[in-house]
Amino acid sequence: MKTYRWTEDPPYTYSSSEAPDGVSGIEADIARTVLNLMGCEVVFVEMPWARALAELRAGRVDIVGGAFDTPERREFAHYAQQGSVSPNVLFVRAEDAAKIAWQSFSEFLVSDFNLGAQIGVNYGPEYYDALEQGTLGDRLTLVPDRTLLWQMLDRKRIDAVAASYLTGLMEIADRGFQGQIVKTNIQLSSDPAYFIFSKASVDEDFVARFDEAHAAVIQSGHLQTIIDAHTTGLQTAE
Repeated sequence: MKTYRWTEDPPYTYSSSEAPDGVSGIEADIARTVLNLMGCEVVFVEMPWARALAELRAGRVDIVGGAFDTPERREFAHYAQQGSVSPNVLFVRAEDAAKIAWQSFSEFLVSDFNLGAQIGVNYGPEYYDALEQGTLGDRLTLVPDRTLLWQMLDRKRIDAVAASYLTGLMEIADRGFQGQIVKTNIQLSSDPAYFIFSKASVDEDFVARFDEAHAAVIQSGHLQTIIDAHTTGLQTAE
């Protein structure tokens, strides 16, 4: 049995009464499929991102999905071989989209726009550097629950939101903000995200077997079936 961290982060992980254990989404379904193929039971444990990394380091959580590859995390986590890409981008109000002059995050940094982001999330190298150096100053609003940011953006308390491309499209649609909030072409990252495993509770042999089973799911075409099941219609919601 392995514990898998999840939180409300559609379309990657989200609560669903239709799922046998109440958790669905791209990452959840891939993890469940791969682990079942290995003959391993999975128990989903809900917690925020920052706490999840601390619990993974301590060995109280076995697996976390959607992690960027960083030297710090490799100190306490094994990485799966196969990653997936969904870029982190900036979202703005539709009424402001035509006024935007910046074409990169570096240009955004010297604008007067206020940014909203989630505590403990690394959206990419440029964002991480800006966070470490305090470049945004009081123009950065950090919240523990990303879903609050869409309401703050709509109410003009902030001017932009950093989020995964697919997550942003899904949450905007779910909250009725289609046409009011749109994505920009500013990418904060296009790096792959991985399943990571606690070095304190999971050995390298288990990770190797996970990689083998994961590869089999990809080669069978079932991985694309999972992705399509959770993303159909999102591309037209931009």
